Amino acid sequence: MNQCLFSVVIPLYNKASHIADTIQSVLAQDEQDFEIIVVDDGSKDNGPEVVEHLQQQASQIRLVTQANGGVSKARNTGIREAKGHYLCFLDGDDLWHPAFLSEIRQLIKRFPEAGAYSCGYAHQFADGEKKPVKPRFNRKQRKQRHCLYDFFAVASRGELPIMPSSCCIPRKILEQCGGFPEGEPIGEDQDLWIRIAYHYPMAYSHEVYCYYLQDAENRACVANIPSTECPFSQRLFQHSKYSDDPRRRDMLRLTANHLLHLAQLNILADNRDAARQLLADQRCWMLPKRLLKWRLKLRMSSKS
Repeated sequence: MNQCLFSVVIPLYNKASHIADTIQSVLAQDEQDFEIIVVDDGSKDNGPEVVEHLQQQASQIRLVTQANGGVSKARNTGIREAKGHYLCFLDGDDLWHPAFLSEIRQLIKRFPEAGAYSCGYAHQFADGEKKPVKPRFNRKQRKQRHCLYDFFAVASRGELPIMPSSCCIPRKILEQCGGFPEGEPIGEDQDLWIRIAYHYPMAYSHEVYCYYLQDAENRACVANIPSTECPFSQRLFQHSKYSDDPRRRDMLRLTANHLLHLAQLNILADNRDAARQLLADQRCWMLPKRLLKWRLKLRMSSKS
C-alpha cells in the first residue's frame, strides 16, 4: 500500500454543478501529500463523468462507485478505501482555502493527542459573500490561533466548532471509534464527533479555511427537516442520564441546543405543531433565553 499523509474523502450525489470546483480546491492545496477519493453514491446526473475528466489531469483522484446508500455509507466506503494516515471529509459542494491542509498539519504537530482537528468555516452565498460561523469558545481559547477544547463544552453553547468539510480525523481514531452511522439522514456527523469526544479533546484553528456553500441544490439540512429529536441526540441523552462524566451537564445542554435548533428550522418552515412539541421538552429550559426567543417567534407566526 502506497500511503500518504492525507486521504480526502468526497461523497458525491447529484453535485455535477459543484464537484469540479470542490476537487480543484483540493488540488490547489499548499500541502500536496494527499489522495482524493470520490465516492459516487448512485448519482443520477453527470457528476461521475466530471470526475472522470478530472482524473485524466490529476493522478491523485480515485473514483469509487456504489448504489445509493446515503452520505454516511459513502463516507464509510471512502474510509475503507483510504491509504492516508489522516482522513478529511469534504462534501461535493463545499470548498477549501489553499492553506487548509497545511493548517491542519500544523494542528496535528502541535496537538498530537487530539481525536479530531478542524478549522474555522464560513457560509458562502451565491453572490460570493462569506459569513463565518462563530463557535463560543472561552476567552482564553478565543485569543489563540490554535487551541485544544472539549467538544461538549463548546458545542453546548452555540454553533458547532467542527463539521464534515472542516475536519480531519486520524485513522487510528476512526478504527477505535468507528465511522459514520448509516441510515440516518441528518446529524450523522454529530454522532461521530460525540463518540470521539467521549475519549479525546479536539483541536481547532480559528483561521477560516473552509466554505460551506449555501446555494447547493440538495443540502440535507434544507431537504430533510426533522420534526423530532435526531438519533444522535437521543443516544447522547440516554448516555448522559446514566453517566458519572463530569461533563454530563454540557452533554444535556448539547441535546437542548439540538432541540432548539430543530424548533427554529420548523418555525421557519411553518411546521408549527412540530416546533411546539420540540419546545415543550424540559431540556430546553437549560437554555432559557433561546427557548423564550423561539416561543415568542412561534406565537407570532401563529397569529400571522
